[in-house]
Amino acid sequence: MKSKDALMFGAAVLLVAAGCAYSAPYKTSGESFSNQGVEVVITGVRCYVNRTADPMTETTIDDELGLEVKLAINNSSDQIAEVSEGQFRLADADIPAAQAVAPRRSKVIDVLPGETKQVRLAYMPAGAADCRRNFELELANSVEVSGFPATLSPIEFEAER
Repeated sequence: MKSKDALMFGAAVLLVAAGCAYSAPYKTSGESFSNQGVEVVITGVRCYVNRTADPMTETTIDDELGLEVKLAINNSSDQIAEVSEGQFRLADADIPAAQAVAPRRSKVIDVLPGETKQVRLAYMPAGAADCRRNFELELANSVEVSGFPATLSPIEFEAER
């Protein structure tokens, strides 16, 4: 009997863990390459909407969208690439007039020549309460090589179908 309970518990933990994991974006415009040898690609997306029935909550706002984006940044140049996470702006492609938002936390990291680093960014776009929309990750001024901005095109994506 105990082995059956343990099996059921293990299955429940696995399902919860799978629900919290990153998944590939439903649609994406692809990678962004710069002439300086830097490539940025979206490798995972996690999108969720907070919906709480607790009328006394102080930490969660109902219908608040949370979007986490995992990037791979590959530096094939012979110079160090400086990545400013705060410059990766998220825009709502369905509402062009909406202001792009910066990630909740940011830092500057170095990507050495020949190295690939994973970067995780978390956003809370205002006014959006649905994961099934078109987003654009603006990359302008997010990467510098030898003190000059890498020319990177925005990446459009849909988090979910």
